[in-house]
Amino acid sequence: MGVLDSIAVGRSALSAASAGINVTSQNVANAATPGYSRRRVLLQTSDPLRRGGLWVGTGSRVAGINRASDRLLGVRVVAAAGAEAQASTVESTLSVAQGYFDETSGTGLSEAYATFYSSMSSLTADPADAGARRAVVEAARGLAGTVSRTARGVGDSIDSVNGSLSDRVDAVNTGLREVASLNAQIGRQGASTGPGDLLDRRDQVIRELGETAGATVDLDANGQATVFLGGFAVVSGKEARTVSVADDSAGIAQIYVSCDSGKMRVTDRLGGELGGLMSARTTMEGWLGQLDDFATTLATTVNAQHALGFDSNGAPGGDVFSLDPTAPAASLDVDEALAADPSLLAAAGAATADPGDGDNLALLMAQRTATSFAGSTGANALSSLTSSVGTEIAAASSDWTSLNAQLNDLQSQRDAVSKVDTDEEAIRLIEFQTAYRAASRVISAGDQMLQSLLAIG
Repeated sequence: MGVLDSIAVGRSALSAASAGINVTSQNVANAATPGYSRRRVLLQTSDPLRRGGLWVGTGSRVAGINRASDRLLGVRVVAAAGAEAQASTVESTLSVAQGYFDETSGTGLSEAYATFYSSMSSLTADPADAGARRAVVEAARGLAGTVSRTARGVGDSIDSVNGSLSDRVDAVNTGLREVASLNAQIGRQGASTGPGDLLDRRDQVIRELGETAGATVDLDANGQATVFLGGFAVVSGKEARTVSVADDSAGIAQIYVSCDSGKMRVTDRLGGELGGLMSARTTMEGWLGQLDDFATTLATTVNAQHALGFDSNGAPGGDVFSLDPTAPAASLDVDEALAADPSLLAAAGAATADPGDGDNLALLMAQRTATSFAGSTGANALSSLTSSVGTEIAAASSDWTSLNAQLNDLQSQRDAVSKVDTDEEAIRLIEFQTAYRAASRVISAGDQMLQSLLAIG
């Protein structure tokens, strides 16, 4: 082995140490970067040469840069992130709507319903009392206002969900196109030894797609990612499908995935934030449907009984409540004529001038205990609704807590595999610095030997 060989070996050591310092610097620079996977320089002994019957070493070489990752764990983290985001979105969306059913302030549905019938009970003491009649009308107005305010609030929450779909769908399409583009750049160079920065960026985008739409992924050993949405492959290689939002025949916003010249509805198959919004919307539509049923039954039964009585002028009773059949709860109100003139309240059971006749008033009050609301009383129907609201939100909160814990556990496992440990990197930096200095001395020694030989020559 000659002097030049020694210098060449030293040069290979210098190159290996320099690569190690570069990789370590990249790790330290990205220690806090979300989704970054630490790198390790892969060093190998160079092939030896046979000289004078001896095998002589030729130093080391950089075989590649390894990206610390676990494909199966990455797939599980994406799925868990989607499930957690869905549960979180359901819980937060329903919690906003829950405020419309608040019974603790004394202005809730049940309180307004009880006040309406209590006002009629007070009127029985003197059916001719104009002040008591006015109190009944105001209580009816209060009940109608509470029902309509609650219905409009829930309706606004549903509209808010529908209005936020387009922005999220746009984000999904942007993410799908980016994944396809990154797949093309990455090629089939491997999930561990391919371009680490591009692999990290792609995996982070896929996780965001999981959080936004419940996307799942298949990561192959060659470094390619296939993304699925609602069971359909939306990214395969460098090709990406398009996601869109459009109203169906009933005017309800739905989510679709392009398929050849058509599109497939995936609304009920989504997860993540979009799936959470769809689930919350369905739940709130159920609440609004119960309110509509309550308002329709209330107006129908009260108006029917009121029409059988007679007002202070001996005329048959008119309507107490008015509503629009297309939106019963949101439009519920007191009849304009009755609101303007409480003497039109039909408390009497006969067309008589007897101011103390409250026979029809008693029949109106009896409806409080009648099971006209789908086999239940009005009070029980409202209690069931508010109880259902609380139960469903509690269930959503419990789901979110559980799924959040699962995601955190998987994230901890992912961090153990891929996260940068700055203390460890500091040690490696010292090792590579020491190796670099030693390699420099080898080269320096070889250079001095060569200069000595040249001087002798």
